[in-house]
Amino acid sequence: MPRDLKLFVVDTGPLITLAVAQSLDYLLFVNADLIIPDAVLHEATRDASRLGAQDIIDWVKAHRDRVEIAPTRAYQVFDAARSVMPNLREPDLGERAAVEVIEEPDRLQGAERGVLLCEETAVLRRVVVRDRGRIVELSTLDFLRILEAEQRIQSAEQVFALAAEAGRQASRAEKLAAADAGTREAIQALVRPTPP
Repeated sequence: MPRDLKLFVVDTGPLITLAVAQSLDYLLFVNADLIIPDAVLHEATRDASRLGAQDIIDWVKAHRDRVEIAPTRAYQVFDAARSVMPNLREPDLGERAAVEVIEEPDRLQGAERGVLLCEETAVLRRVVVRDRGRIVELSTLDFLRILEAEQRIQSAEQVFALAAEAGRQASRAEKLAAADAGTREAIQALVRPTPP
C-alpha cells in the first residue's frame, strides 16, 4: 500500500520527550516514512549523558531499517568546522538541516504530504518548498492525542507524566488545531492500524 505521508522529526523536543517516557516506539506506529535530519539527531545526542540521549542513540541503532537519518550539507559543514573548533555550537543547525531535508526536490512526490513533528521551532516559516499546503506541523502533544484517539496508546497525558517524572518538562504546544479538517483526517489516518 503506498504511503501518502512522510513524518519528519525536525527538532529535538519530540525525540527527548518520547525517549525519557520510554515511548520512542510510538514513532513507528505511523504508516509513513520516518525521517530525522542528521543535525537534529546530533543535537539530541551530542552529549550521551544528557536526558534521553543514550535512549535515542540505542533506539535509532535498533531501528535502522525504519528510521532514515537524512544527511545534510548544513551538518556536513558544521562537522568539518568542529575539527578546527571542537566546542563549536550553532543554535539553529537542526532547523537549517530540517529545512534542507524538507526542500529536497524528490522528498515529497506525487500527492505525498509532509508532517513536521516539532515543538518550539520556526521551520515551517523558513520552508519555501513548491507547495507549502502539502506540509503541516504537529506537536508531540498533537501526535500523542491522535494515537490516543485511534486507540493506539492508552493516554497522551501518561506519556507527559512519565517524562515529567524523569525530569523533562515537555512542551505542551498544540499545532494541529490550525490545520483544515481534511489535513487532520489525513494525519489521523497515519496511525490507523492497517487491516490484515
